[in-house]
This record gives sequence, structure tokens and C-alpha cells, in this order.
Amino acid sequence: MERITRRRFLAGAFSALGASMLAACGQQAAAPAPTSAPAATAASAPTSAPATVSQTGSTVKIEYWHRIGGDSAKLLETFAAEFNEQMKGQIEVTSIAQGNIQELNQKVRAAAAGGGMPGAVMADDYDVTQYYASNILVPLDEYINSPEHGLTQEQIADILPNQFNRHKLAIYEGRTMAFTQGFSAFTTFWNVDLLKKAGVDAPPASWDEFPDHVRAVSKANGGVPGWLIGGAGDRYISTLKTYGVEWLKEGGNESNFDAPEALEIMTWWRALSDEALLAVPQESARDAFIAGQSIYFMDSSGNTARFSKDVKFAWDARLPFQRNTPKPVTETYGPVNAIPKTSAEQQLAGWMWIKWLLTPAVHARWAASTNYFPSTRSALNDAGLKAYYEGNPTARKLVDEVAPYATILPPSPALTEVRGQITANVVNDVLLGQLSPEEGQKKLKAEADAAIKRALGGA
Repeated sequence: MERITRRRFLAGAFSALGASMLAACGQQAAAPAPTSAPAATAASAPTSAPATVSQTGSTVKIEYWHRIGGDSAKLLETFAAEFNEQMKGQIEVTSIAQGNIQELNQKVRAAAAGGGMPGAVMADDYDVTQYYASNILVPLDEYINSPEHGLTQEQIADILPNQFNRHKLAIYEGRTMAFTQGFSAFTTFWNVDLLKKAGVDAPPASWDEFPDHVRAVSKANGGVPGWLIGGAGDRYISTLKTYGVEWLKEGGNESNFDAPEALEIMTWWRALSDEALLAVPQESARDAFIAGQSIYFMDSSGNTARFSKDVKFAWDARLPFQRNTPKPVTETYGPVNAIPKTSAEQQLAGWMWIKWLLTPAVHARWAASTNYFPSTRSALNDAGLKAYYEGNPTARKLVDEVAPYATILPPSPALTEVRGQITANVVNDVLLGQLSPEEGQKKLKAEADAAIKRALGGA
């Protein structure tokens, strides 16, 4: 992948980020307007990890920036206090909530321009791609493999492979640029009672059967919509992935929207839309499902927490439907942690902090608080997490049936624009009848490829 200049990154690479990433994490927001940033300064050179945290004998103080709110943000403060007590005299971490995804990105961008970067930062998958392209992150491999401060082979084996290798990618020259902290995934939820009323015991086996399935279930239930979608661009690209087609072609220079599967999805989406069985509502698709106003809801696995409390009918969840996939696949959501370029001492302190967050008892508490899947197998042995899953058994089921198959979309500096704006606009136009599926596919392909070219520094 061609590097983006640091100046271009700081000048507004995140202008399209808010809508796409919030939708991916089960939230919805309008895309923010582009913002300006201070002029760029030269990136600090990579520094090697020292053998000890402090070279001077004084406490190394760092900040940890994140975008978590509510009780889970308070839990991060508790974690920081516990970590600081364990590392007293060596490291002191201050956990700082920096707002939502877009606001956190803006603050990272400003810090990259003017100094004051945190010792560790939470980031979503597509943030990591942008940060890497702008040369403001430290590869983690040296820390992972450090005899003094790294991970043992047992610890590495404890982490789910799809999460340990989540950001060890070819576009990073095979280096690891982020570390896991739990995750969620694209998941299918359905109203069991509505299926039973139609005499149907279970969802269909594949996407091929889905359109006729929702027609039959809807007919038996007074015309209730089959699938209300929360975010057209997000769900379209997620569905394409479960068809066995990634949005980006090998090499990262061109989209896959000319694939036959891309047209096929648009075609049956349009057909169901014309029959009032599929729509992207202005109101919350999640709330509509909770109210029993749709048969299916497909979004983050993290929704089990709310559904287990608020849904009054029988419901269930599973891996999304598949088509032509050699093995099951779904999309990973949720943030990771990365280490910005600062000083050798601060970088090592940041690594010690994000590594500590994955220790079994700590990680189990995080999974229970956020309803993220645990990234380690050992966390599942924690008594507190077991108790949490007793109250949310569907979440525990998804740990086995969905979590192992979750992978990120192919990273690209263009993805936030392609997903959050271009795909969303085109798919909405197709569903509203303003474009035919064929016209929509051609427009999506052309606009996505142009965005990729721009993001990679082309004209």
C-alpha cells in the first residue's frame, strides 16, 4: 500500500470516518464535516524498547486515550489505578475518555501535529490503517518478542488467532501494528415467535433461501418487514463479505464491486425493498426489532446485552448467512490498542499497559462490562464472566459460534469514505428506485475506485 503523506493525514483524512465507524460498532451518526488541523511536524524516529521501563529511576507517566463511555469508561479508570499500584514507582497510567470515535481521531491528529501524543491509544481497525500510513505508530513485534517484557508462547497460544493476527498484515510489511482488547462481530438476530407463527423452526441455511423465507414469514405475520437495516453501506459490505467476496481486490488498488455477487445482492435487496420487506429506516432499526416490528436484525454481536434486557419475545442469534464461502466468515468490529511514536520509555510503558489489559482476570471483567467477545480462551474460565454469561446465554453461545470466524475487512485509507458515504448513498438510491441494481453497481464501482485512487495519492 502506498504511504499517505503525514501532511495529507493531518489535513483531514478522517472527514468521512464518523458515520461508518459508529455504525460498525452498533451506533449511528451523521458523517462529520471535514476539519482542518495544524501544520504537520516531522514524525519522531522509531526507538528501540529499553530493557527497563525507566532509564532514570523516576516513574514513567503516560496517558491512555480511548473512546469508551459510561460504566466501562469508569472501569478503565479502575484498571489504571490497579495497574499503577502494581507498577508503583515504575509506570503511572492516566485513562482519558476522548469522546466518540471521530473526536478521538481529531485529538490524535492534533497531537500528531503539535506534540503530546499518549503512551497508548485505542483505535478502530480503519484508524490503525490511517495511523500506519501516516507513520505515527510503533510496530509491536519487538515488544511481543521481548525476553523481558513480551509474551510467552503460552500467552500467545491463549489469544484467538484471528485477534492476535488482526493487525499483522501484508500492508504493514508483515508487522503487528495493534493489539487486541476484545471484539464483536456481524451477527444475525431473529424473532423466534414470528418464525414459529409461520410454521418455521429456524432461519434458512444460506442467503440463497433468505428472500423467499422472509416473504413466507412476513405473509404469516401480517406483512411485518423481513429485515430493517441500520446503515446501508455497512451492511452491504458485510453481506458481500459473507458471500465470500471482500470489498477490496488483492493489491489494494481497486474495489471488488464489479463482482457478480455485488450485483446479486443489490438485486434481491431491491426486490425485497419493492415489496416493503427490506428497508433502511430513518428511525433505529434496532429499536424496531426490539418492538417486534421486523423479523431480522443484523448488526454487532454486542446487541445481546440490550436484547437480553429489553426484548419481550423469544429471540435468538447466529452467524450471518453464508454463500460460496469455503469456511464460515463474518466481520470483526470493536477497538484495538496501539502505541504512538513517543520516547522509548513511554512506548514500553504503553506496551506494558495494553499487555496487562489482556491478563485473564482483567480481560474477563472487560468482556463482562462491554459485552465484547473475550480475545483469550483463559478469560472464559473466570467466575465473574461465567456468571455474566448465565444472565446472557446467547452471548456465550456466540463466543463459540461467531467469534472464531470474525475477521476485519481489507484495510484501506479509502474504506471510511467508501463504506460510510459512497456505498451508503448508492445502496439507498437503489432501494429507493432512483437507480437500477445494474446502474448502482456501475456507479459504486466507479466512485469507490476513484476514492481508492485519491486515498493512495493518485490524481
